[in-house]
Amino acid sequence: MLYGNSDNGIIKIMERGLLVINRIIAFFESVILTLTLFFSQLGAVFYLPAEKKVDALLAKTDGFIFGVCHPVDGEYDDLHELGAGWVRFDIPYPFNSDGSISSAYTSFRNRCRNYTENGFKVMAITPYPKSYFEAGFNPTAPENQQKTKDIAVFMLNDLREYIAGIQVTNEMGIEVFTYPLTLEEAAVFTGIQLEALNDVKGNIIVGYNTAGLNLDFHKMMKEYHKYCDYVGLDLYLDGSSYDYTKRMRKIYRLTKRPILIQEFGYKSAGEPKTQQEKTEILQQYGYNSEQEAAADIENFVSKLPSAFQQRIKENSSDPADWGTIVFDYYADHFYRQLGTDRYLDCAHTPEGQDEYFASLMPDLLREPYLAGLTVYCYRDSYSCWFCGFEGCPHETCWGLTDVNGGKKPSFYAVQKVIADYNNSHR
Repeated sequence: MLYGNSDNGIIKIMERGLLVINRIIAFFESVILTLTLFFSQLGAVFYLPAEKKVDALLAKTDGFIFGVCHPVDGEYDDLHELGAGWVRFDIPYPFNSDGSISSAYTSFRNRCRNYTENGFKVMAITPYPKSYFEAGFNPTAPENQQKTKDIAVFMLNDLREYIAGIQVTNEMGIEVFTYPLTLEEAAVFTGIQLEALNDVKGNIIVGYNTAGLNLDFHKMMKEYHKYCDYVGLDLYLDGSSYDYTKRMRKIYRLTKRPILIQEFGYKSAGEPKTQQEKTEILQQYGYNSEQEAAADIENFVSKLPSAFQQRIKENSSDPADWGTIVFDYYADHFYRQLGTDRYLDCAHTPEGQDEYFASLMPDLLREPYLAGLTVYCYRDSYSCWFCGFEGCPHETCWGLTDVNGGKKPSFYAVQKVIADYNNSHR
Protein backbone atom coordinates (compact mmCIF):
# COMPACT_ATOMS: atom_id res chain seq x y z
CA MET A 1 0.00 0.00 0.00
CA LEU A 2 1.12 3.53 -0.75
CA TYR A 3 1.21 4.58 2.89
CA GLY A 4 1.88 1.23 4.45
CA ASN A 5 -0.57 -0.41 6.80
CA SER A 6 -0.94 2.50 9.22
CA ASP A 7 -4.23 4.14 10.07
CA ASN A 8 -2.65 7.41 9.00
CA GLY A 9 -2.21 6.08 5.47
CA ILE A 10 -5.85 5.04 5.24
CA ILE A 11 -6.94 8.47 6.46
CA LYS A 12 -4.81 10.17 3.80
CA ILE A 13 -6.33 8.01 1.08
CA MET A 14 -9.83 8.91 2.33
CA GLU A 15 -8.94 12.59 2.43
CA ARG A 16 -7.73 12.50 -1.17
CA GLY A 17 -10.90 10.71 -2.19
CA LEU A 18 -13.07 13.30 -0.50
CA LEU A 19 -11.07 16.06 -2.16
CA VAL A 20 -11.74 14.55 -5.59
CA ILE A 21 -15.45 14.16 -4.79
CA ASN A 22 -15.70 17.77 -3.58
CA ARG A 23 -14.02 19.00 -6.75
CA ILE A 24 -16.50 17.03 -8.86
CA ILE A 25 -19.41 18.47 -6.86
CA ALA A 26 -18.01 21.99 -7.20
CA PHE A 27 -17.66 21.50 -10.98
CA PHE A 28 -21.29 20.45 -11.41
CA GLU A 29 -22.46 23.28 -9.14
CA SER A 30 -20.64 25.75 -11.35
CA VAL A 31 -22.21 24.21 -14.46
CA ILE A 32 -25.68 24.41 -12.91
CA LEU A 33 -25.12 28.03 -11.88
CA THR A 34 -23.91 28.96 -15.35
CA LEU A 35 -26.88 27.30 -17.03
CA THR A 36 -29.27 28.95 -14.57
CA LEU A 37 -27.90 32.39 -15.37
CA PHE A 38 -27.87 31.62 -19.11
CA PHE A 39 -31.47 30.51 -19.24
CA SER A 40 -32.54 33.39 -16.99
CA GLN A 41 -31.04 35.91 -19.42
CA LEU A 42 -32.53 34.16 -22.44
CA GLY A 43 -35.88 33.50 -20.79
CA ALA A 44 -37.78 35.23 -23.57
CA VAL A 45 -36.44 32.72 -26.08
CA PHE A 46 -37.48 29.69 -24.08
CA TYR A 47 -40.88 31.04 -22.98
CA LEU A 48 -42.33 32.09 -26.31
CA PRO A 49 -45.59 30.25 -25.55
CA ALA A 50 -45.92 32.39 -22.43
CA GLU A 51 -45.31 35.54 -24.45
CA LYS A 52 -48.11 34.61 -26.85
CA LYS A 53 -50.52 34.04 -23.97
CA VAL A 54 -49.45 37.28 -22.34
CA ASP A 55 -49.96 39.15 -25.60
CA ALA A 56 -53.50 37.78 -25.82
CA LEU A 57 -54.21 38.94 -22.28
CA LEU A 58 -52.67 42.38 -22.84
CA ALA A 59 -54.87 42.83 -25.90
CA LYS A 60 -57.83 42.69 -23.50
CA THR A 61 -56.25 45.00 -20.92
CA ASP A 62 -54.83 47.61 -23.33
CA GLY A 63 -51.28 46.93 -22.20
CA PHE A 64 -49.26 45.86 -19.18
CA ILE A 65 -51.14 46.22 -15.89
CA PHE A 66 -49.58 48.65 -13.42
CA GLY A 67 -51.82 49.05 -10.40
CA VAL A 68 -52.11 49.86 -6.71
CA CYS A 69 -54.09 48.19 -3.95
CA HIS A 70 -56.46 50.21 -1.78
CA PRO A 71 -56.18 53.61 -3.45
CA VAL A 72 -57.49 56.72 -1.73
CA ASP A 73 -60.67 57.97 -3.38
CA GLY A 74 -60.36 61.36 -4.99
CA GLU A 75 -56.57 61.36 -5.32
CA TYR A 76 -56.80 60.68 -9.02
CA ASP A 77 -54.14 63.17 -10.09
CA ASP A 78 -51.55 61.61 -7.80
CA LEU A 79 -52.41 58.13 -9.08
CA HIS A 80 -51.96 59.33 -12.66
CA GLU A 81 -48.68 60.96 -11.63
CA LEU A 82 -47.53 57.60 -10.26
CA GLY A 83 -48.34 55.93 -13.56
CA ALA A 84 -50.89 53.48 -12.19
CA GLY A 85 -53.59 52.61 -14.67
CA TRP A 86 -55.36 50.08 -12.44
CA VAL A 87 -56.75 50.05 -8.92
CA ARG A 88 -57.59 46.95 -6.88
CA PHE A 89 -60.03 46.59 -3.98
CA ASP A 90 -62.69 44.28 -2.49
CA ILE A 91 -66.33 43.75 -3.41
CA PRO A 92 -68.52 43.52 -0.27
CA TYR A 93 -71.12 40.76 -0.14
CA PRO A 94 -73.92 42.25 -2.27
CA PHE A 95 -77.13 41.27 -0.46
CA ASN A 96 -78.94 42.02 2.77
CA SER A 97 -80.64 39.23 4.70
CA ASP A 98 -83.93 39.95 2.89
CA GLY A 99 -82.28 39.62 -0.53
CA SER A 100 -82.14 43.35 -1.27
CA ILE A 101 -78.95 45.03 -2.45
CA SER A 102 -76.81 46.22 0.46
CA SER A 103 -75.77 49.84 0.83
CA ALA A 104 -72.12 48.75 1.09
CA TYR A 105 -72.37 47.10 -2.31
CA THR A 106 -74.10 50.16 -3.82
CA SER A 107 -71.28 52.35 -2.48
CA PHE A 108 -68.74 49.97 -3.98
CA ARG A 109 -70.42 50.16 -7.37
CA ASN A 110 -70.37 53.95 -7.24
CA ARG A 111 -66.71 53.85 -6.27
CA CYS A 112 -65.90 51.72 -9.32
CA ARG A 113 -67.81 54.17 -11.52
CA ASN A 114 -65.83 57.11 -10.15
CA TYR A 115 -62.49 55.45 -10.88
CA THR A 116 -63.61 54.44 -14.36
CA GLU A 117 -64.79 57.97 -15.15
CA ASN A 118 -61.39 59.28 -14.03
CA GLY A 119 -59.45 57.04 -16.38
CA PHE A 120 -58.66 53.94 -14.32
CA LYS A 121 -59.39 50.25 -14.72
CA VAL A 122 -60.71 48.37 -11.68
CA MET A 123 -59.62 44.91 -10.55
CA ALA A 124 -62.42 43.79 -8.22
CA ILE A 125 -61.96 41.06 -5.60
CA THR A 126 -65.02 38.93 -4.88
CA PRO A 127 -66.05 38.31 -1.23
CA TYR A 128 -64.33 35.92 1.16
CA PRO A 129 -65.93 32.60 2.15
CA LYS A 130 -66.82 33.98 5.59
CA SER A 131 -69.25 36.46 4.01
CA TYR A 132 -71.37 33.64 2.60
CA PHE A 133 -71.56 31.88 5.96
CA GLU A 134 -72.57 35.17 7.57
CA ALA A 135 -75.34 35.32 4.95
CA GLY A 136 -76.54 31.94 6.21
CA PHE A 137 -75.17 29.28 3.87
CA ASN A 138 -72.11 27.21 3.06
CA PRO A 139 -71.14 28.27 -0.47
CA THR A 140 -69.48 24.94 -1.31
CA ALA A 141 -72.23 22.60 -0.16
CA PRO A 142 -73.62 20.78 -3.22
CA GLU A 143 -77.09 22.21 -2.70
CA ASN A 144 -75.67 25.77 -2.55
CA GLN A 145 -73.13 25.73 -5.36
CA GLN A 146 -75.54 27.05 -7.97
CA LYS A 147 -76.40 29.94 -5.66
CA THR A 148 -72.69 30.71 -5.29
CA LYS A 149 -72.32 30.72 -9.06
CA ASP A 150 -75.37 32.94 -9.50
CA ILE A 151 -73.98 35.51 -7.06
CA ALA A 152 -70.67 35.61 -8.96
CA VAL A 153 -72.47 36.12 -12.27
CA PHE A 154 -74.68 38.80 -10.75
CA MET A 155 -71.66 40.77 -9.53
CA LEU A 156 -69.86 40.63 -12.86
CA ASN A 157 -72.92 41.58 -14.89
CA ASP A 158 -73.91 44.35 -12.50
CA LEU A 159 -70.39 45.82 -12.45
CA ARG A 160 -69.54 45.12 -16.09
CA GLU A 161 -69.58 48.77 -17.10
CA TYR A 162 -67.18 49.80 -14.35
CA ILE A 163 -64.62 47.01 -13.91
CA ALA A 164 -61.96 45.51 -16.16
CA GLY A 165 -60.95 42.51 -14.08
CA ILE A 166 -62.14 40.14 -11.38
CA GLN A 167 -60.09 38.19 -8.90
CA VAL A 168 -62.16 35.42 -7.38
CA THR A 169 -61.72 35.83 -3.62
CA ASN A 170 -58.24 36.37 -2.15
CA GLU A 171 -55.30 34.28 -0.93
CA MET A 172 -56.98 30.99 -0.22
CA GLY A 173 -54.65 29.02 1.99
CA ILE A 174 -54.13 31.92 4.38
CA GLU A 175 -56.18 30.86 7.40
CA VAL A 176 -57.78 34.20 8.21
CA PHE A 177 -59.10 34.47 4.63
CA THR A 178 -59.95 30.80 4.00
CA TYR A 179 -61.91 30.34 7.25
CA PRO A 180 -64.15 28.44 7.75
CA LEU A 181 -63.39 26.38 4.64
CA THR A 182 -60.73 23.72 4.28
CA LEU A 183 -58.20 24.18 1.48
CA GLU A 184 -60.02 21.60 -0.64
CA GLU A 185 -63.33 23.41 -0.11
CA ALA A 186 -61.65 26.71 -0.92
CA ALA A 187 -60.57 25.29 -4.28
CA VAL A 188 -64.18 24.34 -5.03
CA PHE A 189 -65.39 27.75 -3.83
CA THR A 190 -62.93 29.50 -6.15
CA GLY A 191 -63.27 27.12 -9.07
CA ILE A 192 -67.04 27.03 -9.43
CA GLN A 193 -67.11 30.83 -9.57
CA LEU A 194 -64.44 30.87 -12.28
CA GLU A 195 -66.46 28.31 -14.22
CA ALA A 196 -69.64 30.35 -13.92
CA LEU A 197 -67.92 33.59 -14.95
CA ASN A 198 -66.27 32.06 -17.99
CA ASP A 199 -69.44 32.11 -20.09
CA VAL A 200 -70.33 35.73 -19.31
CA LYS A 201 -67.03 37.54 -18.77
CA GLY A 202 -66.60 39.02 -22.26
CA ASN A 203 -63.58 41.37 -22.15
CA ILE A 204 -63.31 41.30 -18.36
CA ILE A 205 -60.26 39.30 -17.29
CA VAL A 206 -60.89 36.69 -14.62
CA GLY A 207 -58.55 34.68 -12.39
CA TYR A 208 -57.53 33.90 -8.82
CA ASN A 209 -54.46 34.40 -6.63
CA THR A 210 -52.40 32.87 -3.85
CA ALA A 211 -49.99 34.25 -1.27
CA GLY A 212 -46.64 32.95 -2.47
CA LEU A 213 -46.37 29.57 -4.16
CA ASN A 214 -49.03 27.50 -2.33
CA LEU A 215 -48.46 24.68 -4.81
CA ASP A 216 -51.05 22.44 -3.18
CA PHE A 217 -53.82 24.93 -3.91
CA HIS A 218 -52.72 25.49 -7.51
CA LYS A 219 -52.73 21.72 -8.04
CA MET A 220 -56.24 21.52 -6.60
CA MET A 221 -57.25 24.22 -9.07
CA LYS A 222 -55.97 22.30 -12.10
CA GLU A 223 -59.40 21.48 -13.52
CA TYR A 224 -60.37 25.17 -13.34
CA HIS A 225 -57.29 26.71 -14.98
CA LYS A 226 -59.00 26.55 -18.37
CA TYR A 227 -61.42 29.22 -17.11
CA CYS A 228 -58.62 31.62 -16.04
CA ASP A 229 -57.25 34.52 -18.06
CA TYR A 230 -54.46 34.81 -15.49
CA VAL A 231 -53.20 33.39 -12.23
CA GLY A 232 -52.21 35.87 -9.54
CA LEU A 233 -49.34 35.71 -7.05
CA ASP A 234 -48.85 37.90 -4.01
CA LEU A 235 -45.11 38.17 -3.42
CA TYR A 236 -43.70 39.31 -0.10
CA LEU A 237 -40.65 37.07 0.02
CA ASP A 238 -37.22 38.19 1.09
CA GLY A 239 -34.43 37.36 -1.31
CA SER A 240 -33.02 38.19 -4.72
CA SER A 241 -35.05 38.89 -7.83
CA TYR A 242 -34.23 35.35 -8.92
CA ASP A 243 -36.06 34.03 -5.84
CA TYR A 244 -39.16 35.81 -7.10
CA THR A 245 -38.87 34.94 -10.76
CA LYS A 246 -38.26 31.23 -10.19
CA ARG A 247 -41.51 31.10 -8.20
CA MET A 248 -43.42 32.85 -10.97
CA ARG A 249 -41.85 30.46 -13.46
CA LYS A 250 -42.92 27.46 -11.40
CA ILE A 251 -46.52 28.67 -11.23
CA TYR A 252 -46.56 29.40 -14.97
CA ARG A 253 -45.33 25.88 -15.73
CA LEU A 254 -48.02 24.43 -13.47
CA THR A 255 -50.96 26.55 -14.63
CA LYS A 256 -49.95 27.60 -18.19
CA ARG A 257 -51.54 30.97 -17.56
CA PRO A 258 -50.05 34.49 -17.63
CA ILE A 259 -48.97 35.70 -14.21
CA LEU A 260 -50.23 38.83 -12.48
CA ILE A 261 -48.40 39.92 -9.35
CA GLN A 262 -51.51 41.06 -7.51
CA GLU A 263 -49.71 42.28 -4.40
CA PHE A 264 -46.08 43.33 -4.20
CA GLY A 265 -44.65 45.52 -1.47
CA TYR A 266 -42.20 46.20 1.33
CA LYS A 267 -42.65 47.68 4.80
CA SER A 268 -41.07 51.05 5.48
CA ALA A 269 -40.86 50.69 9.27
CA GLY A 270 -40.54 48.04 11.95
CA GLU A 271 -36.90 47.65 12.82
CA PRO A 272 -36.57 45.36 15.90
CA LYS A 273 -37.07 46.98 19.30
CA THR A 274 -34.38 47.09 21.97
CA GLN A 275 -35.05 45.45 25.33
CA GLN A 276 -35.47 48.89 26.88
CA GLU A 277 -38.08 49.83 24.28
CA LYS A 278 -39.93 46.58 24.94
CA THR A 279 -39.93 47.26 28.67
CA GLU A 280 -41.32 50.75 28.08
CA ILE A 281 -44.20 49.24 26.07
CA LEU A 282 -45.00 46.81 28.91
CA GLN A 283 -44.91 49.69 31.39
CA GLN A 284 -47.64 51.43 29.43
CA TYR A 285 -49.90 48.60 30.67
CA GLY A 286 -48.58 48.68 34.22
CA TYR A 287 -46.04 45.84 34.08
CA ASN A 288 -42.25 45.77 34.20
CA SER A 289 -41.74 42.40 32.54
CA GLU A 290 -43.44 39.73 30.48
CA GLN A 291 -43.49 37.52 33.57
CA GLU A 292 -45.49 40.12 35.52
CA ALA A 293 -47.98 40.47 32.66
CA ALA A 294 -48.33 36.68 32.30
CA ALA A 295 -49.02 36.35 36.03
CA ASP A 296 -51.97 38.74 35.61
CA ILE A 297 -52.87 37.54 32.14
CA GLU A 298 -56.65 38.04 32.05
CA ASN A 299 -56.41 41.60 33.32
CA PHE A 300 -53.48 42.27 30.97
CA VAL A 301 -55.31 40.94 27.90
CA SER A 302 -58.38 43.04 28.76
CA LYS A 303 -56.25 46.16 28.24
CA LEU A 304 -55.22 45.21 24.69
CA PRO A 305 -57.02 46.33 21.50
CA SER A 306 -60.21 44.38 20.86
CA ALA A 307 -58.84 42.98 17.59
CA PHE A 308 -55.82 41.60 19.44
CA GLN A 309 -58.02 40.09 22.13
CA GLN A 310 -60.01 38.37 19.39
CA ARG A 311 -56.85 36.88 17.82
CA ILE A 312 -55.68 35.59 21.19
CA LYS A 313 -59.01 33.96 22.00
CA GLU A 314 -59.28 32.47 18.50
CA ASN A 315 -56.08 30.60 19.27
CA SER A 316 -57.19 29.41 22.70
CA SER A 317 -60.09 29.96 25.09
CA ASP A 318 -57.86 28.93 28.01
CA PRO A 319 -56.21 31.94 29.73
CA ALA A 320 -53.34 29.65 30.71
CA ASP A 321 -52.25 29.73 27.07
CA TRP A 322 -52.56 33.48 26.53
CA GLY A 323 -49.15 34.49 27.83
CA THR A 324 -47.44 32.20 25.33
CA ILE A 325 -49.68 33.44 22.53
CA VAL A 326 -48.92 37.11 23.25
CA PHE A 327 -45.21 36.88 24.00
CA ASP A 328 -44.28 34.08 21.63
CA TYR A 329 -46.69 33.65 18.73
CA TYR A 330 -47.75 37.32 18.44
CA ALA A 331 -44.79 39.00 20.14
CA ASP A 332 -43.87 41.07 17.09
CA HIS A 333 -47.41 42.44 16.90
CA PHE A 334 -47.42 43.30 20.61
CA TYR A 335 -44.06 45.07 20.42
CA ARG A 336 -44.88 46.67 17.06
CA GLN A 337 -41.73 45.38 15.39
CA LEU A 338 -40.66 43.09 12.59
CA GLY A 339 -38.31 40.18 12.81
CA THR A 340 -35.00 40.11 11.01
CA ASP A 341 -36.51 39.33 7.59
CA ARG A 342 -35.23 41.68 4.90
CA TYR A 343 -34.69 41.80 1.18
CA LEU A 344 -30.89 41.74 0.87
CA ASP A 345 -29.66 44.86 2.68
CA CYS A 346 -32.85 46.93 2.42
CA ALA A 347 -33.79 48.17 5.87
CA HIS A 348 -37.41 48.52 6.91
CA THR A 349 -37.26 52.30 6.59
CA PRO A 350 -38.60 54.72 3.95
CA GLU A 351 -35.18 54.66 2.29
CA GLY A 352 -35.04 50.86 2.40
CA GLN A 353 -38.50 50.61 0.86
CA ASP A 354 -37.34 52.95 -1.92
CA GLU A 355 -34.29 50.79 -2.57
CA TYR A 356 -36.40 47.64 -2.61
CA PHE A 357 -38.71 48.81 -5.40
CA ALA A 358 -35.91 50.41 -7.40
CA SER A 359 -33.74 47.29 -7.28
CA LEU A 360 -36.34 44.56 -7.69
CA MET A 361 -39.09 45.81 -10.00
CA PRO A 362 -36.99 46.20 -13.18
CA ASP A 363 -35.84 42.58 -12.96
CA LEU A 364 -39.38 41.27 -12.51
CA LEU A 365 -40.66 43.24 -15.50
CA ARG A 366 -38.27 41.38 -17.82
CA GLU A 367 -40.07 38.08 -17.29
CA PRO A 368 -42.02 37.04 -20.41
CA TYR A 369 -44.88 35.35 -18.53
CA LEU A 370 -45.65 38.43 -16.42
CA ALA A 371 -48.62 40.56 -17.54
CA GLY A 372 -49.07 42.89 -14.61
CA LEU A 373 -47.79 44.13 -11.27
CA THR A 374 -49.88 45.76 -8.57
CA VAL A 375 -48.17 47.48 -5.64
CA TYR A 376 -49.40 46.90 -2.11
CA CYS A 377 -50.34 49.52 -1.25
CA TYR A 378 -51.05 53.21 -1.89
CA ARG A 379 -51.51 54.68 1.62
CA ASP A 380 -50.13 53.80 5.06
CA SER A 381 -52.69 52.90 7.73
CA TYR A 382 -52.99 54.22 11.27
CA SER A 383 -53.60 50.83 12.84
CA CYS A 384 -52.99 47.17 12.00
CA TRP A 385 -56.17 45.43 10.84
CA PHE A 386 -54.90 42.15 12.32
CA CYS A 387 -54.02 43.21 15.89
CA GLY A 388 -55.52 46.70 16.22
CA PHE A 389 -52.34 48.38 17.45
CA GLU A 390 -51.57 51.81 16.05
CA GLY A 391 -48.22 51.86 14.30
CA CYS A 392 -47.86 48.08 14.15
CA PRO A 393 -45.61 47.73 11.09
CA HIS A 394 -47.07 44.44 9.96
CA GLU A 395 -50.06 46.14 8.34
CA THR A 396 -49.55 49.91 8.59
CA CYS A 397 -46.47 50.96 6.62
CA TRP A 398 -46.78 49.32 3.21
CA GLY A 399 -47.87 52.53 1.49
CA LEU A 400 -46.22 54.63 -1.18
CA THR A 401 -47.69 57.57 0.74
CA ASP A 402 -47.80 58.15 4.49
CA VAL A 403 -50.96 58.43 6.60
CA ASN A 404 -51.21 62.14 5.80
CA GLY A 405 -50.84 61.64 2.07
CA GLY A 406 -47.19 62.68 1.85
CA LYS A 407 -45.30 60.90 -0.90
CA LYS A 408 -42.60 58.61 0.41
CA PRO A 409 -39.36 57.97 -1.54
CA SER A 410 -40.88 54.71 -2.79
CA PHE A 411 -43.59 56.65 -4.65
CA TYR A 412 -40.94 58.15 -6.90
CA ALA A 413 -39.05 54.86 -7.21
CA VAL A 414 -42.17 53.10 -8.52
CA GLN A 415 -43.02 56.08 -10.71
CA LYS A 416 -39.60 55.91 -12.38
CA VAL A 417 -39.75 52.15 -12.96
CA ILE A 418 -43.18 52.47 -14.59
CA ALA A 419 -42.09 55.40 -16.76
CA ASP A 420 -38.91 53.60 -17.85
CA TYR A 421 -40.91 50.50 -18.75
CA ASN A 422 -43.51 52.43 -20.72
CA ASN A 423 -40.84 54.42 -22.57
CA SER A 424 -39.01 51.23 -23.58
CA HIS A 425 -42.21 49.57 -24.85
CA ARG A 426 -43.55 52.33 -27.07
